Amino acid sequence: MTEQERLVALEERLKAYEPRLVRIEGVVDNINSLTISVERLSIGFTSQVDELKEMNKRLSKIENEPRDTMRHIQKQIITALITGIITAIFFSV
Repeated sequence: MTEQERLVALEERLKAYEPRLVRIEGVVDNINSLTISVERLSIGFTSQVDELKEMNKRLSKIENEPRDTMRHIQKQIITALITGIITAIFFSV
C-alpha cells in the first residue's frame, strides 16, 4: 500500500467518523442538560424538605397549644380546690 492509498484510506475513515462525532457531541450536550436539570430538581427538593420541616415545627406547636392550655386550666382548678379546702378547714376550726 502506497502512501497515497494510505492517505486516501485515512481520509475516508475521517469522513466516516465525522457524523459519529456530531452525534456524540449531541449526546454529550443532552447529558449536560440532564445534569443541570437534576441539579435544579435537587435544589428544589432540598428547599421543599426545609419548608416541610418548618411546617412540621409549626404544626406541632399548634397541636400542643390546646394541651398546654388544658394543663394550665387543670392547675388553676386544682389550686382553687386546694385553696378552698384549706380555707374551709381554717374557718371551721
